[in-house]
Amino acid sequence: MENWNLTELQQDIWKQKYQYKEESFEEWLDRVSNKNERLKKLIRDKKFIFGGRILANRGLHKKGKKITYSNCYVVPAPEDSIEGIFDCAKQLARTFSYGGGVGIDISKLRPNGAIVNNAAKTTTGSVSFMELYSMVTDLIGQSGRRGALMISLNVNHPDIEDFINIKTDLTKVTKANISVMITDDFMKSVKNNEMYDCKFFVKDNSQQIIKKINARELFLKLCYNNWNFAEPGILYKDRIDNYNLLQYDEDFEYAGLNPCAEEPLPAGGSCLLGSFNLAAYVNSGIFKIDEFKKDIFVVVEAMNEVLDEGLPLHPLKIQRETVKNYRQIGIGVMGIADMLINMGIKYGSKESLDICDKIGETLANNALRCSALLARDYGPYPKYKDCILKSDFLKENADKKTINLIKKYGLRNSQILTIAPTGSISTMLGISGGIEPIFAFSYTRKTESLYDKDKYYKVYTPIVQKFLDENNVKEEELPDYFISSAEINPIDRVKMQGVWQKHIDASISSTVNLPNSATIDDVYNIYTQAWEQGLKGITIYRSGCAREGILTTNDKNKENELVRGEWSPIPQDTIYVKRKIYTGCGKLVLFVGYSKSENKITDFYIKRSASGGCVHNIDAVVISMSGMLRLGGNLNNIEKAYRGCGTCSSFTSARVKGEKLSKGKSCPTAILNAIKEVEKELIEIENVSENIKVSLQNSKQLFSDNEKTFIEKNGDRAYAQVTNKCPICNNELENSGGCQVCPSCGWSKCM
Repeated sequence: MENWNLTELQQDIWKQKYQYKEESFEEWLDRVSNKNERLKKLIRDKKFIFGGRILANRGLHKKGKKITYSNCYVVPAPEDSIEGIFDCAKQLARTFSYGGGVGIDISKLRPNGAIVNNAAKTTTGSVSFMELYSMVTDLIGQSGRRGALMISLNVNHPDIEDFINIKTDLTKVTKANISVMITDDFMKSVKNNEMYDCKFFVKDNSQQIIKKINARELFLKLCYNNWNFAEPGILYKDRIDNYNLLQYDEDFEYAGLNPCAEEPLPAGGSCLLGSFNLAAYVNSGIFKIDEFKKDIFVVVEAMNEVLDEGLPLHPLKIQRETVKNYRQIGIGVMGIADMLINMGIKYGSKESLDICDKIGETLANNALRCSALLARDYGPYPKYKDCILKSDFLKENADKKTINLIKKYGLRNSQILTIAPTGSISTMLGISGGIEPIFAFSYTRKTESLYDKDKYYKVYTPIVQKFLDENNVKEEELPDYFISSAEINPIDRVKMQGVWQKHIDASISSTVNLPNSATIDDVYNIYTQAWEQGLKGITIYRSGCAREGILTTNDKNKENELVRGEWSPIPQDTIYVKRKIYTGCGKLVLFVGYSKSENKITDFYIKRSASGGCVHNIDAVVISMSGMLRLGGNLNNIEKAYRGCGTCSSFTSARVKGEKLSKGKSCPTAILNAIKEVEKELIEIENVSENIKVSLQNSKQLFSDNEKTFIEKNGDRAYAQVTNKCPICNNELENSGGCQVCPSCGWSKCM
């Protein structure tokens, strides 16, 4: 471990996720590299690292472990029959039991209301079976975790509106993320505001089902749901089908995408992942392109060795056959944000796009050349056809020397390049994930003091900390090429992904993180720009959306909506609980009123122990909060209203100085947190599992009954989903490629 010079957090990730029992770091290196000295050196130098499944599982088959090396699979799309639907569920279960995540496309299932030849007369539709697949994902364990599932549906399907709306209810399909397969024809109809035909032909009875929709209205509905619920994502089907090495192979068909959407795969296909750390190739502000070229050959060879070694370890016969026939691997990159900072280049600038374009082209051309040389030595993949030479991807990325080698020998792999989210491995190495910008320069960590005083301190992202230390400057003195995701124009972020997609024959797992203030128009513009830039898919996550906050249901009960009405009197049995609050500009005394007869907080007011410029602002905040209660609202409503409050500079300053502070980032949030803490103490929280009780105690979050039930049923993942907070340390989670990652403790989970 000394070789990597890892922090305590990074060591914990290695030990918890990738170390096998008590093996040493050197033993782990030998196992993961299979004692390949060139590969071992790349890993030791942090220039390349395999995907998590390989790091954790390679070589363990020798110890009798039935665990795949592949992160994810795509199973055959369920056929339009009861047998086909449940055969798919069986394949899901078996694949999950070996540790793989799964993508499925349900576009072959007939829509709601279609005729069936059994007792039901008509079907409940494709969307109704999503709960079945979600339930299977929940049932099959993976070493204390649950599997990851992606469900997709073609926009041409008549059930598409139901599909888009399914996850507006956060109690449904909780164990899958969903994406819509968008076609070019549909996007053209959106731009022209035209009607669009969703068609389905039922083979066994020749029934033709056509549903006419307004394309733009449907697309805006999709945008709204993503803005409010972070789902569905979008996959651009025609770009997926038409920009790859198998573009003109008539016998080949993609069956779907893996859960993080970086790997379009045929039925039974799997993604075997590994990533270059581009930041490690920068020396004195210059990217060492020649060194990078040499290492590409080492990595392509190594990925093929892992593929051969792992062939018997795939759970299903169709997976073993597909992997053998097409030999798809997924080599990608990470640390791009760190690379650009080391080069003094601003993420999203023309210069950054140009350098990434050059690196991407180098990666693609040399990876193709190495695959051709491996085909010379071992033969091309069994399903190889010369039509590869006509593919747009090859023409765009291969030079004459590489094309001549392919003409002569073929290719060892039908798919070579992909960019995964790299959440855990990039955190372990202390670099940015995938092609993502730096999420934030720093975060706040809290420690418990021996003197009954919480100590807050700022923890900087490694690349930021390194710069501050080496240059002896303060955070506010960072040069302008230090830029976080919140500061980047989303369209520039899309352009960066577009540059990389030109050189990636598979796809890219990527999330555009938006502030809470982002609009539905912003989502619309990102999605349309992504299509025009030639992306294969994209995910958008708006901070503070409903997926982070209150769990909504279709029941319009008073607990979950603000009822506007008459000013209600304070109940006579209201008692007031005193609570001190420590803010960045002084001490406050909060009085929280609780009614035993109504079993709820009914009123509160505040007194300041000092005078200052904020006194009248605080009074106004508390009056508005209390007023919402008196008008029939609750703390959930208040939390929604104040969710967008930014961080007060006085709080940041006080934390850095080690001064005593209440939980929060401003006076309004500190007051709200204190009120919620009082309510939690006064109102017993029942039927919550022990591990969530700990989380509740640590986070001082108050949940509605619906949320408590949801969390009890689904555990830590649900806690993260409802709060966007880490269930271990309660820090804010980063969202990347459909995954949530904690920068503080390293917890991660595909969502």
